[in-house]
Amino acid sequence: MEQSLTEQMQDKITAGLRDAFESVRVSRSEYYQANPDKIPNQAAIDALIRAAVTQNAAISGASSLAPGPWGMLAVVPELMLVIKKQVELIYDIGAAHGQKEMPTELLLGVFISAAGSSAGSLLVMHGGKVLVRRASLQVMQKMVALLGGRITQQALKSAVSKWLPGIGAAAMAAWTGYLTKQIGDKAREIFKHEIVNDPTTADIELIKPLELAEPAGEVTEDEAEDLLEFCKLQVLIDLAKIDGRLVEAEQRFIDDALESPELSAPQRERLRAALSGQSEALQGIDVVAARPDSAIALLSNMVALARKDEDFHVTEKLYIKKVGGLLGFSSAEIDDVMPLG
Repeated sequence: MEQSLTEQMQDKITAGLRDAFESVRVSRSEYYQANPDKIPNQAAIDALIRAAVTQNAAISGASSLAPGPWGMLAVVPELMLVIKKQVELIYDIGAAHGQKEMPTELLLGVFISAAGSSAGSLLVMHGGKVLVRRASLQVMQKMVALLGGRITQQALKSAVSKWLPGIGAAAMAAWTGYLTKQIGDKAREIFKHEIVNDPTTADIELIKPLELAEPAGEVTEDEAEDLLEFCKLQVLIDLAKIDGRLVEAEQRFIDDALESPELSAPQRERLRAALSGQSEALQGIDVVAARPDSAIALLSNMVALARKDEDFHVTEKLYIKKVGGLLGFSSAEIDDVMPLG
């Protein structure tokens, strides 16, 4: 049976993940052993994070991103380069904290924790220390496969290039830059503690820690998906209007987005009415906020759309701050995504 595009993408990402964690662990260890003077110190951590954010945003922003799964499948090599640099960042921050041994379980545990999930008992806080538990090869393979599935969902659903024609790459740049900073901050937080290797093999609960967050409230999955798409476009239409002018690029984007088959006919009419008249109160923002992947994507996409007319107006910045707060982001996190100036 022929694989779907999503399955092909997941297989490629999972294979890339297996290589990334092991190759970074080996190459970084050999490099620092041969060049001990190159080991960073803690004062350099901020610069390490900034450099990784800049590099990963540049990689994603330069991708030739076509709409839909075919487009995402084509940029898997760039996505894996981003992930490899994120794993290198984890290793470098550990080295800056004097960590000499970094097993794959430690690198994987930090990476998963940065995504807002439990590390599946790979990392356990105990008396102010972080215990790193060993895992069998079978468990590690299954965990990497699950992580590959999660990243695939993030890329396809959170980057949402399928309904952001013309700004998908810019949104991906903001998205990967933000996630890279989250990984750096989580690594710094974890490596501040004493790292202790637990010699026992962990019997790790895998499935639940890697699941995406469920939507808030008594909402069915289908209802949540309907609200998710409607709310995203409602926010972006309001953003396009808020500076008092709708440039051709913004109008073209909205016209294309309103043709999305994921919108019902009544939703499409309500959005068209909002475009030409009074906006409604945001509906479904809690559903987006309950899904960290979608929340990060929407924040990134707002920034990308605001920059579409080459004039990042103060009213657009204020609106992004407002919606970002509703999505659960701090003011500092929103500033990390928005460009200077």
